[in-house]
Amino acid sequence: MNDDLMDELADFCVATTTERLPRDVVGKAKLCLTDFLSAALTPSAEARIALRALGNPGADLGALPLFWTAAPTAAYLTSIPAAATGRTDTHVESSSHPGMVLFPALLALAEQTQASGGRVLSAAVVGYEVMCRLGSAMITPDVAAVFRPTGVLGPVAAAAACAHLLALDEAGTRAALGMAANAACGLNHWARAATQEHVLHSAMAARTGVESALLAAAGLTASGGAVDGEAGFLAAFGARDRARLLAGRTPFAIRDIVHKPAPACIYVQGPCQLAEEIVRRHSPDPARVDSIVVELAEHAVRYPGCDNSGPIADVVAAQLSVQFSVASVLVAGGILDRNWRNPADAGTNRLAARTRLAADPELSARFPARNGSRVRVLLDDGRVLAAEQDSFPSMTADEIVRRFRRAADPVYGRAGSEAILASIDRLDRTSSATGLLHALQPR
Repeated sequence: MNDDLMDELADFCVATTTERLPRDVVGKAKLCLTDFLSAALTPSAEARIALRALGNPGADLGALPLFWTAAPTAAYLTSIPAAATGRTDTHVESSSHPGMVLFPALLALAEQTQASGGRVLSAAVVGYEVMCRLGSAMITPDVAAVFRPTGVLGPVAAAAACAHLLALDEAGTRAALGMAANAACGLNHWARAATQEHVLHSAMAARTGVESALLAAAGLTASGGAVDGEAGFLAAFGARDRARLLAGRTPFAIRDIVHKPAPACIYVQGPCQLAEEIVRRHSPDPARVDSIVVELAEHAVRYPGCDNSGPIADVVAAQLSVQFSVASVLVAGGILDRNWRNPADAGTNRLAARTRLAADPELSARFPARNGSRVRVLLDDGRVLAAEQDSFPSMTADEIVRRFRRAADPVYGRAGSEAILASIDRLDRTSSATGLLHALQPR
């Protein structure tokens, strides 16, 4: 361990290269990029508002705003539609969503700097590593009850990724990290009020990362203790125990990233899968369900918005509520995107009101290494339908690619979607990311 945490982070950012990365790590970075794009290409009201207010009101809502504005604004606007889907990739231990911060920043900066494809991928790996390691050290249930982990961790992680993309030296990287640490924020009251500002957390982080790296490249300096000093980033959140950050942990935290099948909070994913299993095995009549019990780790039960039996006010509240999400799967007969589009559905709300969450000590002790859950459905004839899982299984690579095609085909056509996938596949073997960026341009 170095004496200076900033040096440690800067060393890692500068030393990483695509050639030194394990093959599976490069493959995982490509998969995370694919999953991010499937979310970013999904139209939303939030993206429409942001484009009208801050960007080009006449721009195609389905296309990425990478090509007609400065990199910081492009990163900001590209992040918002991904965040609005509620299904971007997740680091469970820190309850954060790195992809919707890092890839908007990297694609926007790569478009304006002609970075190599390999550099984009290694920069993503750097960003995931910094975001996940910081999150492992900093994010506790008490912190997450008030602060949104993505907004808190994202600026420094995006700055690290962008500094790597620009090939800044250690001094420049330290400056970028220090600047970004001053922008760390994101409050979680949106989860209680079911409002839309959560989509801005990743957007502000992505923009901050780009700006911090560009300012550092231009010579602006920042405090060497901005991350780990007595009045720095870690101190602000009571997490100066830097031993947890990088030492003694398996490298390449991007391997720990999971991909959500449901367009909803990470903590509803397992219960939804179990509800779907109960439907598949028993086909229960929702009208005959008397009550439902969902057991989870304490961290999940306490996360803002998750323990909400209704009435469900809007889509945001539906995406966060474990009760609504489980009920929607039982009513719809499976995990379908449309489950969360009608928060006023009477049948779903009836079951949500009969659903109770319980923090299980065994599941809590295993968290975050295992993100397990149990679901018990009690019918009006006394029968109990139960299912459990030791941990939430992430989507497979094939499932992620199929979801990308569903999002990209309406924007680019099948041929265009396949061109994007091919560009991602060869990204580490190209001297420029231009091929991917060209494939992403609006048709």
